[in-house]
Amino acid sequence: MIKEAVEDYKRYRQDVEVNNRKVQVYNSSKREFETRTWRHVSVGDVIIVHKDEYLPADLLFLSAENPEGLCYIETMQLDGETNLKIKKTLDETKDLRHDSISDFKGLVTCEPPNSRLYQFTGNFEAHPPLVPNIRQLPLSPAAILLRGCSLRNTHRIFGLVIYAGHDTKIFMNATQPPSKRSRIERSVDRIIFFMFGLLFSMCLTGCIYFAWWTANYMPQHWYLAPNEAPREYDSAQPGIVAVTNFITAFILYGYLIPIALYVSMEMVKIVQSLCFIGLDRSMYHAETDTPAVARTSNLNEELGMVNTILSDKTGTLTRNVMEYFKCSIAGEAYGAGITEIERNNAERRGLKLDVPDEEADNKYREQYFNFYDDRLMGLEWAKQPHPDVICQFFRLLALCNTAIPDGPPIPEQMHYEAESPDEAALVVAAKVFGFFMIKRTNTIITLRERLPESTRDVEYEVLNILEFNSTRKRMSVIVRTPEDKILLYCKGADTVIYERLDRKHKVNEELKEVTLQHMEEFGSAGLRTLCLAYTELDPRFYDEWNEQFIEAKLSLVDRQARVDAVGEQVEKNLQLLGCTAIEDKLQEGVPQCIKTLAHAGIRLWVLTGDKMETAINIGYACSLITDDMTQFQLTGSSAEVEQLEAESRMEEATQLSAQRLESQLIKVQHTIAEDQQAKVATSYALIIDGKALLYALSPRLRQLFLEVGVKCAAVLCCRVSPLQKAQVTALVKTWGDTTLAIGDGANDVGMIQKAHIGVGISGQEGMQAAMASDFTIAQFRFLTPLLLVHGRLSYKRITRMISFLFYKNLFYGSTIFVYNAFTLFSGQPIYNDFYMTLFNVIFTAAAPLVIGWFDRDLDKGCGLRFPFLYKEGQQNLYFSLPAIVGWLGTALLHAALVVAMVLTGADSIDSDRKTGRIWSSPQDGVIMFTVVIITVHLQLSMIIDQWMWMHHVAIWGSIVLWFLFLLAYGAFPIELSTDLHHIIDSVAAIPSYWLMIVVVPITCMLPVFFFRAIKRHLRPVPYQLVQEIAIRERQGETVDMEGYDGGAGRNNQLKGIMARATRLVQRKVLRQQQQGPHGRHKGFVPPYNTQSRVFDVNELRSAATQAGYSISASGDIILTPQHQSFAALSSQSGTARRSVSGGVLGALFNRSSLASSLTGGHHNARHSFTSLMGGHYVQPLTPPGSVPGAVGHLATELQGGSRPSSISGGNGFLVLSEAVPPVEGLVTNPVISNLELAFSQDPRRHRQKDSWLSTLSVSGLQRLIASSNGGSNSSRRSSEHNSGPVGSHASGSSGGHSPAHLDIGIGGSPAAAQAATGSPSCSSLGPKAQGPRSSPSSSIRGLPGQTDAGYSSIQSSPSGGVQQQHAMAHPSRLSRLVIAVPDAAAAASGPPPSAAAADGGYSESPCEAHEDPAILDMYTSALQRPTKRGSKLSPRQSPRSTR
Repeated sequence: MIKEAVEDYKRYRQDVEVNNRKVQVYNSSKREFETRTWRHVSVGDVIIVHKDEYLPADLLFLSAENPEGLCYIETMQLDGETNLKIKKTLDETKDLRHDSISDFKGLVTCEPPNSRLYQFTGNFEAHPPLVPNIRQLPLSPAAILLRGCSLRNTHRIFGLVIYAGHDTKIFMNATQPPSKRSRIERSVDRIIFFMFGLLFSMCLTGCIYFAWWTANYMPQHWYLAPNEAPREYDSAQPGIVAVTNFITAFILYGYLIPIALYVSMEMVKIVQSLCFIGLDRSMYHAETDTPAVARTSNLNEELGMVNTILSDKTGTLTRNVMEYFKCSIAGEAYGAGITEIERNNAERRGLKLDVPDEEADNKYREQYFNFYDDRLMGLEWAKQPHPDVICQFFRLLALCNTAIPDGPPIPEQMHYEAESPDEAALVVAAKVFGFFMIKRTNTIITLRERLPESTRDVEYEVLNILEFNSTRKRMSVIVRTPEDKILLYCKGADTVIYERLDRKHKVNEELKEVTLQHMEEFGSAGLRTLCLAYTELDPRFYDEWNEQFIEAKLSLVDRQARVDAVGEQVEKNLQLLGCTAIEDKLQEGVPQCIKTLAHAGIRLWVLTGDKMETAINIGYACSLITDDMTQFQLTGSSAEVEQLEAESRMEEATQLSAQRLESQLIKVQHTIAEDQQAKVATSYALIIDGKALLYALSPRLRQLFLEVGVKCAAVLCCRVSPLQKAQVTALVKTWGDTTLAIGDGANDVGMIQKAHIGVGISGQEGMQAAMASDFTIAQFRFLTPLLLVHGRLSYKRITRMISFLFYKNLFYGSTIFVYNAFTLFSGQPIYNDFYMTLFNVIFTAAAPLVIGWFDRDLDKGCGLRFPFLYKEGQQNLYFSLPAIVGWLGTALLHAALVVAMVLTGADSIDSDRKTGRIWSSPQDGVIMFTVVIITVHLQLSMIIDQWMWMHHVAIWGSIVLWFLFLLAYGAFPIELSTDLHHIIDSVAAIPSYWLMIVVVPITCMLPVFFFRAIKRHLRPVPYQLVQEIAIRERQGETVDMEGYDGGAGRNNQLKGIMARATRLVQRKVLRQQQQGPHGRHKGFVPPYNTQSRVFDVNELRSAATQAGYSISASGDIILTPQHQSFAALSSQSGTARRSVSGGVLGALFNRSSLASSLTGGHHNARHSFTSLMGGHYVQPLTPPGSVPGAVGHLATELQGGSRPSSISGGNGFLVLSEAVPPVEGLVTNPVISNLELAFSQDPRRHRQKDSWLSTLSVSGLQRLIASSNGGSNSSRRSSEHNSGPVGSHASGSSGGHSPAHLDIGIGGSPAAAQAATGSPSCSSLGPKAQGPRSSPSSSIRGLPGQTDAGYSSIQSSPSGGVQQQHAMAHPSRLSRLVIAVPDAAAAASGPPPSAAAADGGYSESPCEAHEDPAILDMYTSALQRPTKRGSKLSPRQSPRSTR
């Protein structure tokens, strides 16, 4: 109350000072100006305002002491903007001076007082002698001067008072901002209600019991003198007894309610806001001398709980410093240079751009202009193919604006006062190109045009200006040229300009597509584009139209709507000139800030007015959108919709757009749900344009749009109006997340006020957003320390403080209640009234404040270094229901222990003193109060992570203060100290006193200590992990930071990456099939079809084995070998073989197996992709038997049916992956026939519990690490390796270490594998060949004589066991998987594969999906970096293959 009283008094003093300011007012009776105070200014007065004075009322600008009738005002107090605004008077009144003001007569008709700062509707009726005849003149906002502004750069002006006092617009806008309270405060309110309920239940229980006991048992206790008892103890009146006891208990148990809670919270929040946030140097912007400002202290802890950030783009993510960069004129693009967005995107892709030195190359560069092209600079534009169009383009830049030139007519010294940086950039560009605006009045614009023939000053008469607004999205100006032509110049968004082009004009049809393509290119580079067009008006048509325009301007009802409607009539049949492209660079540190916020689990919604292409590229540049995100683009436009709109069937077009958007949202929702069911760890980005957003915010689709949006890590809303920004913010709030809106302009005010937290940026667009916000910063990057440091610490400090306050009050109040239960709820307290009232305000007041001010678990930099710590606040980890229940439960436990142990230890029937005295009630109270004081502070000390000297002073000082109080208060006379008189002398002499104040608190702390220790060991929270990191780093240890990612370890992260890539591969394959000639599969899909959700690759392998085939890594069906010898065909006599094609196998894998070729002394590793739907021809290179035992592969990608060229060289080999003879259709395919037969016999076989299904999921794939006996979780990392020959040729190569290859035989017999390599083999499909679960499921063996350090190999024994050969560990390299398919040349003879398998210990039992080597290889190879084609191995890098 004192604080509010002081603030009210300060406001009163300010009001008195403002109301007594002086101003000169014209007195019509005396015909002179006189001095009055502001409070005496009334409507209709003519006043004089001098330079640097504030305006006392809302004025109609009559005249200024300059011939142009212009004045400059500063609107700092009105909207926070510091740049000067130019106001223009009426031409009929601009000549009024001090001596002619008496001739001023007229009548002003205007709208009632309102709060619209930038709109005004009114007319001025001028009377003679001001004008020859009475005339109606429309008044625009440019002629209105508002109270609160100050006059600058003008000696003095004359004004007519329109609104005064509380009717002025600044007073009409002086409404209180929306009240915002944090979630923590609302939770505190609910806990307070709960505590009040607990208090009432205690009081009600006690009063009922005591009234019952008094009525029934009081008369039996004669020593209580029941006959002489007062009314509150009268057994004959139990009702009165109950009421009085209820009041007594309410006062006694009132300590349950933490009265000091709100005071402590306010003190803590004020210090956090003013000292910590306001004085933080990391959020201080030195260039503008702008610190961070907390305009409210109610939302400090809310900063630590933000889930979603809604941000403007221009001026928030970008600098709002515009530079003219490129343009397109007459279908030709002009301008050189690379934008910052293009540089960032190139760096993201790993590309290097050869960027020249812009400062050296661009000699024309100046503020707002960063354009250079030899074809346009100087007078070179006159030599271009369309100089007349270029000339009109430059004139449009100079004329179609509202900028005011300020300065001498010298290009280097001229400065333009423009409404926006975009407009200033266009005017400056026109100046540099040779169309220099040197003067401007209300009706005349003077240009200094530099043409090929001469340089001349040309005056253009400004007839009308159709101003820009968010609805029109364009601006037009109508001028009369010196040649007496009437031209309309128009600039605006491409969508509105293209709608108004003359479709019969031949040039428009030629330029539309080219210009649109250029705008898309400019947008992709992150540039802001404007479309430019003009038309020549017929004078008679213009005269008729101008009458309607003047009538609309004079209208007092719906003036803006009528003016816009009239403007539509003239802004048509335009001729396209081209477009401009302006660069708005990103702010410093924006990409890093967005990355950090994303790692902190914060979603970011960007609401921008740019078109989709520009927004997407800026999203990439600022790291809002990343390459690993799945993007969903929603648009409300389509060919059908545009056709319906062209036919003016707007209702049908709207309905069709809404239906299309709904189907798109449902499809996106299903895709996300499928990924979640498949446990695919990926993130999503949603991009939606303005037209689609209009339907998405409708009542029908808003909930669906919200459900999709909150599941995306980034959302980009394009072409958004200010109203839509507020609507989107309100929609996101309904989800329950804590929202933060950040912006810098007046169009962001609605969004900022709607969000839970509003952050304003004091940027180029003024201070409107900052004045309406809760926090103000200078740069977007300061959000990181504001949220991750101050927000996180404020949340943790305040929640700890509040929890402790509830704990200590419930603890303290419960001891009173429990003791009172022993006294039959009679209201007898165990504590002295005096120190009982000091419990909250003295003895336990300092420690909560110190916790709220200075407590921290980690150093300041850890919040930025480990962003995942922020998720603690998002999850409300420290003030959730379990946390609150834990604190309150601890309080009840401690209360029970304290009362039981103290009352037991201080038994009133035993004496432990030499005097023989027993314990008295005051002594029991002192002991119990001492134990309570020590216990609550010990409980607080257990949650402190970093001790400071303030903690020691607050905790131990409070305990010492209690003992000092006993000494001091006990020394007072007994009349004052009562039962505490020298009580410390009596209790200090008792040994059990000191024993109890030590043992009882320790006993209370032991359960808490063990619980916290066990929880920290078994289920540590993130900050505890970071504490361990900090401790180890201080000890000089090297800590692997990759393992600490906020609860998700490295293995989970790798599995998520692997699963995401897998999902993308699967979608691509399915999409290719759906686009095939047969279209999308409809109806029932059998489980042996790869599009089935229960597709089982093991059944496919089993069926292929039964039919005498096997499946290669590329998905080809190949014959299994039936001989023990290796065969190769001669290159002269060999014939090409074609692999089988089909939809089922083609959908399985879209890669070919690894291929290797060796030429001469150099070994070339080649990777190629084989189309499963086309032909695959293989040609042998060496005659059979030339190099026995050599095994390798080469898959060559061919076009059509052409054969591969021969590979020449000394000892080049090619080992075939033989294909099946052509199989026409699936009916005759034996593999598919077996599957169909098995399915027809048991249609539900895929649902059996013992059937291990492979649904293209890699969540269980084992991680193959070199030098490891088994495998851990999945990993996608692998070294790049080169393939080469094995056997004798490999043995003959020079030594050295080389990557080990893992060849896994699929579908073949062990005998065939042994024949191919000259060594035993082990099948990966049979359980007999499998080792323990920790071992890889495939057989690995190193070649004789080639032991590669850093890798271990497994060799199968003849009995089917597994033997391991270990080598030195090399943890930095992983083994490479290669699918080895036995040669098919031996398939002409031999027993069936099943027999061979039976002899060799082969089992057809399906293996688990995560142990299937082929699936493992497919995914690991799909995720590896491809080996460069034609790469060569050095002689020391001899390839090595194991089997």
